[in-house]
Formats: sequence, structure tokens, C-alpha cells
Amino acid sequence: MSSSSGRTRSASDRLRFFGMPLATLAGLLALWQLIVTLFPVPAFVLPGPVAVWKTAAAFGANWIPHSLATIGVALAGFAVAIVVGVFLAVIIVHSRTLAQVLTPALVILQIVPKIAFAPLFLVWFGLGPLPIVVITFLVAFFPVVVNATVGLSDIERDLIDLTGVLRLSWWRVLWSIRFPSALPHLFSGLKIASTLAVIGAIIGEFVGSNKGLGYLILIANNNLNTPLALAAIVLVSLFGLILYGAIVLLEAALVPWKEPDLALEEVSRA
Repeated sequence: MSSSSGRTRSASDRLRFFGMPLATLAGLLALWQLIVTLFPVPAFVLPGPVAVWKTAAAFGANWIPHSLATIGVALAGFAVAIVVGVFLAVIIVHSRTLAQVLTPALVILQIVPKIAFAPLFLVWFGLGPLPIVVITFLVAFFPVVVNATVGLSDIERDLIDLTGVLRLSWWRVLWSIRFPSALPHLFSGLKIASTLAVIGAIIGEFVGSNKGLGYLILIANNNLNTPLALAAIVLVSLFGLILYGAIVLLEAALVPWKEPDLALEEVSRA
């Protein structure tokens, strides 16, 4: 009886978690279509969902190279952001002098609009994916640095003193104590950075690219092809959601001791 009740409750929770957003989205799409049907809004101003869908379907296999280009630079920039962000966090935690030097520089770099660097990157690195990957990295790495630094520093003082008594090397302390303790903070940063990586890839493609969803959005806007631009935006959003969801699932697998929020709990059950 209790097992059956648990399964019923779990199914009900999943239905509420996934069903309500989907129902809301369906309602908004229906309202959107109703508005453009009742009022003669030009398609280049606001096309309806049906027009967007037809345009996306007509574009067909042309989506594949543009989508792969955007996914490639976004994942590459995200990966570099993780590696560099964690490396800088380790340096900041273990060296007070370097922390005083790096922290102001990182803050200043975060404040400067990244799109301001884009023309310079085109001059320095030329056309191609490299400048887009660099822009993506710059947009995404700051949350990784900040959250990793907080996590690596958030260790009980008694535990650090014990490692001194046991004469553990700094590498052993980092790998066995600091990193496991930092995982919840790190994944919080990764979830933020995953969405920023997609944004960074689109920014880079706006400035200098001949393929990708960002390039497609730019060309569609220039040609007043609003349905195609909206279809590309939908694809970008879907990729961002998938990347974010992958981070959430990885967090559930690697940080099982963390108290999950509702979203994490329901996604991990599905």
C-alpha cells in the first residue's frame, strides 16, 4: 500500500512539475496565435507560432550546420571557463598575494562589456570559431571562479588544523577535502555559467561569424525574416535548457548529500 501510494505521489509530483509549465506554455502560444489572427499584424513585426513553425520546417536540414556551430563554440567556451575558473579559484585560495592581485583584475574584466572585446578578438585571432570561443569563455567564467573560490574556502577551521597535524600535502587536502566540500558551490556556478555560455556564443556569432544560430538571427533580422529569427531563438533556448538540465543531473549524481530543491528532485526522479 505504501509503495503504491509513493508511486502515485511521485507521478503526481512529476505531472505537476512538468505539466503546469507545459500547460502554461501551450496557453501562451494559443493566446499569441489568437492575437495575430484577430489583429492584422504584419509577419515581419510579429509572426504567429504557426508561421514560425512553418518557417522552421521549411528551413529543414539547414538548421544542422548552424546548430552544430553554435553548440560547438558554446561547449568549448564553457569547458575552458570551467578549467580556467577552477584553476584561478585554487590559486586565490592558496595564495593571499595572488588573490589580492587577481581579484580586482577579475572584477574589472567582468564589469567591461564583453562585446567591446569582440572586434579586437577578430583582429587578434581572425575569423573562425576561436574568437567566439574566447568571448564565450569571458562571458561564462566569472561565476565559476567566484563559486569555486567560496566553496574551496568554506572549510571548517578544525578540519584544516587536523590536516596540518596529519601532515597532509596541499594537493591531498585540495583533492580529498576542499574539492568535495566545494562541489555544491561549484555546481551553483556551473548552472549560471551554462546559460551565460550560450549567450556568449550568440554574442560572438553576432560580431564575426558566417554560420551559427547567432549569425542566422542576425541575417534573418537584416532581411526582416522575423519567423526565421524567432525559430533560431527557440533553438538557442532549447539548447540552453538542455545544457542547464545536464548540469542539474550531473549535480544530482555527484553531490547526493546536498539537499535538493524542487527542480533538482523532480528532474532526478524523471
